[in-house]
Amino acid sequence: MTVFDRIIAGQIPASFVWQDVVCVAFLDIRPMSRGHVLVVPRQSVATLEELEASTLAHLWHTAVRIASAQRRALGSAAQHFLVNDGREASQSVPHVHLHVIPRYEGDRYGTVARMIWHIATLATPPREKIEQRRRLEADARAIAEALRD
Repeated sequence: MTVFDRIIAGQIPASFVWQDVVCVAFLDIRPMSRGHVLVVPRQSVATLEELEASTLAHLWHTAVRIASAQRRALGSAAQHFLVNDGREASQSVPHVHLHVIPRYEGDRYGTVARMIWHIATLATPPREKIEQRRRLEADARAIAEALRD
């Protein structure tokens, strides 16, 4: 059982922005930028090729909707859509997931540095702080609200 299976099952807390019968979307606890969301299928498979075409299309449609909500709710200027498809592609959890990473005006070097830091820290377990969870929950509520608009 992957960490994402455990999040979907409610065994690990997460700040959800979207849930439906096909997928869930929640904030990354090691964000590369404010509002960094993971879109995860409920089906536990490691690579994109294992997904049915309709599930894959639904994931991307959800990711695009979330990107739009990030712009409205958090004021991001653009988004990175990132998929590490397989272990050799630096996939840290063997469960398909799409990163929707907001970019903000003037954040070039800071975000690139955080991306490098994110990759470098994947081997260490995260330590979540109460204030960090509060920020994640506030951003999750804002994005979820924008998705309803």
